[in-house]
Amino acid sequence: MRWMAVPVAVGLLALPTAASAKTVSPEQFGLHVQALGGGVAPQISVSAVRLWDSGVRWDQIETKKGAYDWAALDRAVGAAERAGATEILYVLGSTPKWAASRFSSVDLYGPGTASLPKKSSYYLKYAKAVAKRYKGRITSYQIWNEANTRSFYNGGKYDGWIKLAKLTKDASKAIRKIDKRADIVAASSTVIPTPKFQTESFFFRYLREIKRQKAKVDAISVHLYPVNPKQGPDSRVASIAAVRKVMRKVGLNKPLWDTEVNYGDRRNPAAQVVPKPKKAAGYVSRTYLDSARYDIARTFWYGWDINVLGITMSNPDGSPTRAGQAFLTTREWMTAGSWKGCKDSRGVTTCRVGATKIVYASKSTSLKRPAGVTTVTTLTGASKAADTTIKVGTSPIRLS
Repeated sequence: MRWMAVPVAVGLLALPTAASAKTVSPEQFGLHVQALGGGVAPQISVSAVRLWDSGVRWDQIETKKGAYDWAALDRAVGAAERAGATEILYVLGSTPKWAASRFSSVDLYGPGTASLPKKSSYYLKYAKAVAKRYKGRITSYQIWNEANTRSFYNGGKYDGWIKLAKLTKDASKAIRKIDKRADIVAASSTVIPTPKFQTESFFFRYLREIKRQKAKVDAISVHLYPVNPKQGPDSRVASIAAVRKVMRKVGLNKPLWDTEVNYGDRRNPAAQVVPKPKKAAGYVSRTYLDSARYDIARTFWYGWDINVLGITMSNPDGSPTRAGQAFLTTREWMTAGSWKGCKDSRGVTTCRVGATKIVYASKSTSLKRPAGVTTVTTLTGASKAADTTIKVGTSPIRLS
């Protein structure tokens, strides 16, 4: 294990105080970058990437048993390193046809890709091959993608979580024998924050089995997409609360990673939900602010150049959109000093970083210029002199 985050062992709304100030690392600002698989680094620097939907799945690398085509993964890892990534999370899973135990047209990447392998040894052999080849370069391994959804995982209706927990345990042991510094991240799950999520969800049952089987993982993973694509960051906060409740119930006090997040959806041309640029920028900034506020150790936006969901971070020429610029600006703000937490007062949220304040509101309002504040900076990166009265809206601004 390469790092240590302090997990939340108390209620969700117990926020850091000045006495417990911490540093927000650039690795907390993760991205998916599809072009990495082609060896193309993004035009921006990025400290953390998740390798998924970039042409490097198991079924794309080991198309025949024992025959590995590492070209795409070599390109992806190299391009990520050139972009400055010190956290490279690789997702194990998506079963090759030759190793599949079940075949269904529901499987997103083709029949068999969602199935548990016929023999766990097939998966473990592949995991070990990856760990050997990329030791010290790939820093984290995620056991499976969205294991609670049928299009990604089909391990059995009544015991799929038991089998996956066993695979998690075995993979953790196998990878650690090769690379002791690598982090093992549990299979991810989407979140529907209803009462049944606490007792009947795949996430609850999988975590319970991880605990029972004593599988060693370094982080728990969720995908905090809103249930309704029209919802924004506030719904994500509710999902974080639901996840923390399950973790406490099961007794797994581990760092929490959000390995996919976005808002809106472009996939159905007849019913697209695409936030307008200003709102999209605010959503991006709020997401990473909330991750620090609620102790989400890693957040991977889906994605920098994957334009199937509502918010796009890059233009066709690779330059940042308004949302992409908000990502860069918020990262600069949050890594500039000690993170001292956030407080809510009369509809205005104030997060303190060093001597600066990052401020946003539930609706447009004004506030008196705080003592010592001379400059207001927006998510575009533009700054101006602070007036005696400062307008605050749903998009975060920095006061310095």
